[in-house]
Amino acid sequence: MRILAIFAVVSLAFPQFAAADAPRAEKMATAPVLAFGERNPSCLEWTDGCVVCLRGASGRSCSTPGIACQPTEIHCKQLGK
Repeated sequence: MRILAIFAVVSLAFPQFAAADAPRAEKMATAPVLAFGERNPSCLEWTDGCVVCLRGASGRSCSTPGIACQPTEIHCKQLGK
């Protein structure tokens, strides 16, 4: 029990060590969706079923994927004129 308490304190005090080798799940999940937007500049809204991205006057913005979401094929939901 004492070891668990010590581990908890250390991981809270130094979170960069606890997550240093963990990949950034958000970046890994959104990378293909972002690339789709770069390859299709006329698309104003696109999704993979988990992440929705919008292109507007202020640039591009994407939602955060859900924890257990299973992405599907990326497709454009709204084309620009």
